[in-house]
Amino acid sequence: MAHNRVKESCSDQAVYYLVTNRIAGGRMLFKDLEKHKLKELLFAGSAKLSYQVIDYVFMDNHFHLLIKIPPTSNMDDVELLQRYRLYMDNEEIEFINSAQRDDFREKIHDISFVIGNFEQRFVQWFNREHQSWGRLFGQRFDSEMIEVSAQSDSLLRVMAYISLNPVRAGIVTDPKDFFFCGYADRLAGGSVGDSDQDFFDLFCRGIKAEDYCRRGGYFFAENEKQKHFREVFRAYMLGLRRYKNADSKTVAEYLQIKMNTPPEALRWDDLFIHKCRFFTKCLVIGSEAFVREKLAKFSEKMKWKRVHEPYTEDEWNDIYSLKPRKKARAAPN
Repeated sequence: MAHNRVKESCSDQAVYYLVTNRIAGGRMLFKDLEKHKLKELLFAGSAKLSYQVIDYVFMDNHFHLLIKIPPTSNMDDVELLQRYRLYMDNEEIEFINSAQRDDFREKIHDISFVIGNFEQRFVQWFNREHQSWGRLFGQRFDSEMIEVSAQSDSLLRVMAYISLNPVRAGIVTDPKDFFFCGYADRLAGGSVGDSDQDFFDLFCRGIKAEDYCRRGGYFFAENEKQKHFREVFRAYMLGLRRYKNADSKTVAEYLQIKMNTPPEALRWDDLFIHKCRFFTKCLVIGSEAFVREKLAKFSEKMKWKRVHEPYTEDEWNDIYSLKPRKKARAAPN
């Protein structure tokens, strides 16, 4: 049975997805060993297929991933062949013809193939390790296409939701202390933060990298963008709403106030702390215009039985998701 999934591969722009899956029956089977293996396989796969890990968290019974699929035009035929040889584990194999080459290019830019490959490899390892068999995950993974643009905070919202999973679960009081999440990895200089310089340019519109920094009296260098984006993102998770118009001094002062608070007393923004299926049970997340664009593009192809429409709530500040229209309640007799 086909799974409802809004997905696309583009020759000229990247596509971002929030990916979620859970263990069947809600069993708590992901211990430290399993989480290490999940992380190993996730990052190893990016050398063979075409994706970048932007964020992730591995919990005891589920995971969230934020995956970037780059433009298909970014990969030339030489790199494509290198990845094909890694994927086939054969250093001498060649494509039979151009059709096979084009098919492989399409597959490795397909979120279904990327995550299916990741999950399959993990389940095979898990069953060998635990001498078990059968299905591990309860269903096919959920995926939501995320708008990444200067017109929407959607990516930051999703990253905050992912990062605060272990806080929400009561495991840590600060996501930087949870080893199996992208936020801690990002602060440690892991490859999960490779796009942070681009995110600085995209989201920190009120903070020019070449502007004079009143906080310390120096200029921002290009290589400082990653560090500053992470400061802005932390302030965002903690509730600083005016980061777009704030200068670096404002961000620094806000963080200083928060960091003088004992860790156990930290109060993360309620918008991200509360568990919300707004993120994980929809098809698209972004501005209303972005969601309507994808609705127009995919509605005929998906053949939904129920009418889908952009959905938001007051506190989401113009972030929309694509969901089935709620059924009207019957009037009381």
